[in-house]
Amino acid sequence: MHHKTLLFTTLMFLFIVAFVFSPASRAQAPQEPSVKADEPASHFQKAHELFLKKDLKTAAFEIRKGARFLRQKAKSATKDSKEGLTASAQELETLAKDVERGGVTSEKQLKDTFARSYDALSNYEYRRASESWAKKKTRETGQALTEAAHDMEQAAKWSGRELETDTADTIDYARVVGGKLVKGAGWTADEVDKGIKGINSALSKLGEKMESKDK
Repeated sequence: MHHKTLLFTTLMFLFIVAFVFSPASRAQAPQEPSVKADEPASHFQKAHELFLKKDLKTAAFEIRKGARFLRQKAKSATKDSKEGLTASAQELETLAKDVERGGVTSEKQLKDTFARSYDALSNYEYRRASESWAKKKTRETGQALTEAAHDMEQAAKWSGRELETDTADTIDYARVVGGKLVKGAGWTADEVDKGIKGINSALSKLGEKMESKDK
């Protein structure tokens, strides 16, 4: 009887060890979140919804998460884009403070601030793409182009302005070229140059329209 008990205990121990160290078990382990996993879109959306529900404290909390993301990006930015990101982060902090104390009465104020934040992010990614391309860092160039396209769409969304066809096409083109660069195949230098220049032009156009709408 003693031998049977010992055998059963041993088998159970081996089963538990095999399960814990199995590939399937490791696959289910939580992964370290990437910076992008905390990007502002979800926080801004939650903040907007919470603001409309009058949950001002939690709305302010979500806005501050967005500000933290921009400050994190600013750490690796060059001078021009660093200034834009830092200014945007500060604007978000001020907005969060005003929301929390009940000093914001219009959702337009939230949306306009969120739009400017994404405009700053898109400008940062455009500059990162240009700098990476100059250094022949193709994968980083592709990632930056893809992010710039995403951030421009978010800026347009929050500003309440629909993208014109040519701007939308430019963004799609940059995203496609960015994808090719990330994969490491199918791109040409002319395509990359066109994608980067197109994003720069689209940024200027969107920025002008956002300014005109604010006036």
